Amino acid sequence: MSIIPKPQQYEKISGSFVIDGNSTIYCQQPFKAQAQRFAQLVKQSCNLDVSFTDDISLATIIFNQKPCENSQYIVMISEGVATVTAGDESGYFYAVETLRQLFDLDEQHNGQCQCNNCYILDKPKFDYRSLHVDICRHFFGVEELQNIIQLMSRVKLNKLHLHLSDDQGFRVEIEKYPLLNTVGSVRYGSEVVKNGKRYVEDGICQGYLTKQQIRDLVVFAEQHQVEIVPEIDVPGHCVAMLTAYPEYSCTGEVSEVRKRWGISTDLLCAGNEQTYSFVKDVLDEVVELFPGKYFHLGGDETPKDRWCNCPKCRQMLADLHLENFDELQNHMVDVFRQHLQQKGKTVIYWNDGITKNTSQDVISQVWKMGTRKKGQKQANDGRKTIMSPFFDLYFDYPYAMTPFAKTYRFNPLRGIKPANKNNVLGVEGCLWAEYIATREKLYFNMLPRMLALAEVAWGTNNGYLEFCTRVKNYQKLYDKLHLECNHTATKWQCVVSRLIGVGTFFKKDANFELNKQQRKNKSN
Repeated sequence: MSIIPKPQQYEKISGSFVIDGNSTIYCQQPFKAQAQRFAQLVKQSCNLDVSFTDDISLATIIFNQKPCENSQYIVMISEGVATVTAGDESGYFYAVETLRQLFDLDEQHNGQCQCNNCYILDKPKFDYRSLHVDICRHFFGVEELQNIIQLMSRVKLNKLHLHLSDDQGFRVEIEKYPLLNTVGSVRYGSEVVKNGKRYVEDGICQGYLTKQQIRDLVVFAEQHQVEIVPEIDVPGHCVAMLTAYPEYSCTGEVSEVRKRWGISTDLLCAGNEQTYSFVKDVLDEVVELFPGKYFHLGGDETPKDRWCNCPKCRQMLADLHLENFDELQNHMVDVFRQHLQQKGKTVIYWNDGITKNTSQDVISQVWKMGTRKKGQKQANDGRKTIMSPFFDLYFDYPYAMTPFAKTYRFNPLRGIKPANKNNVLGVEGCLWAEYIATREKLYFNMLPRMLALAEVAWGTNNGYLEFCTRVKNYQKLYDKLHLECNHTATKWQCVVSRLIGVGTFFKKDANFELNKQQRKNKSN
């Protein structure tokens, strides 16, 4: 059995099952689309047209609807019949993805395919199984996002957190404020680490998703059981927005979209009432594009230097009788939270943007190193959380810094009291793009880490060595799809080697691991 993520329960039964020219499918409505999708996979793999029948007694493959938990499915293959049972669209979708792997339908077969008889009872441990992709620091368009969604759906990840605004670029079409795109979506240089130096390299980085592209992408994602979670980061990480409309900053002077990484002191002015109207207008246009449940408002890494020196912000602090500028940030973001909540959205903040007065309706996404205990405390105190710790699930950094095995062994419930485990909604792997400027680097950093994330999110990450044998099949698939995958990810690295690698990444060459693999491939 080489399925990823590993099913919660798998039992091998003696004998095998063959799909050939005599196979027929019976499917109950309303989920016939998934049975047809399975038939299409068989067609592509075996050049075999599997017929459908309305008589269940004549079928060898049965898609059967019964009450089940959300996303749960059952596969029973025995005595010449394969039965798939689920209660909703996602359950059938995930069952088909499991069948794809059971029958090895990514390979070409000569007129038939087969698998061992077996019984599978499967469902996810966590409802929120997410991958984050930053298209601000470097822009990746619809084609790559569709590829990522397809890869996610194969391993039953169901949320794509799309980072749409940051200091280094604004990446969604906004009609009311066109300068967000003509100015905020264009950057004239990028910080790089190469040739032993860190510097800003000239060159244009530009692009944004049009509204029609997003609508099409949302439909595509829904077809793959993936919800896209948009993020508009406020009140920090807004330099691109403020370059386009500096009147909403504290100084009125923000001259260019930020070229360097790191944290800027330029924030949205919390004392300017027009700032609130501006952001609400932007949110309204973004909300219209994304029909899902969740909306991310960022809220991280917000130094208050500008606010401390801004008369308007100081006056707002006094008028609201707030203790400090952290609470002013909480007030500002809460205005937007309430606005979004009226539109049916559940809001997520990064955990370092949450204060003691933050609404309990806000989900905390725990990322920041050194504050995971704070995240555990939030969950234990009743707040819903998503676990994305920096040292375990940040995929933008080298494998030397975040080894594949470390990601796989991450336990989202460590430190959570049994009575509070339901407060952990799930996990998210993060692909920030400061050091990911090319398609090859994007997939190299993502693959095969996505597989480890999938097992953590599904809740079956309990046997690393056995998992590595299953990863090999996927590495072959990624090669077949012409996707750059780290083929040495499962190999152990000693501490000294890892320390050298981390130093090389930050000081000499941010692409050193990818470059090493590509040099090896050329030499072979």
